Amino acid sequence: MSRKKNLINKNKEEMCKNRESVTTNGRAAFYACMWDDFRQAAMDCGWALALHGSLTSDMDIMAMPWTEKATSADNMIKYILTKCFVGSHIAKFIKTKNEKPNHRVVYTISIFADFYLDINVIEL
Repeated sequence: MSRKKNLINKNKEEMCKNRESVTTNGRAAFYACMWDDFRQAAMDCGWALALHGSLTSDMDIMAMPWTEKATSADNMIKYILTKCFVGSHIAKFIKTKNEKPNHRVVYTISIFADFYLDINVIEL
């Protein structure tokens, strides 16, 4: 075998991971399954969403009005809840205004056990 082929094969072996070293984050997978439904529901209200954070503990979402006819933030949140979740226990959220910089408001939504959405909106 040529020297070049030996180097290529050696580099491939170094780059490959053992199966044991590959890990997945179950929370991130759980949140990812819901992302498109959240995004579509927000767009129905004239809002755009963007992900922020690692998805390791909760799903941090930034929301911004995107069209001239965007609903209020409260109505957008309520619409996401009705479109994406079934059951009356999901229909509630906590809105926090305290101690957030730049007029940021955080809507914290408990999905299940310790799975949460934090939807952040800048109020003007």
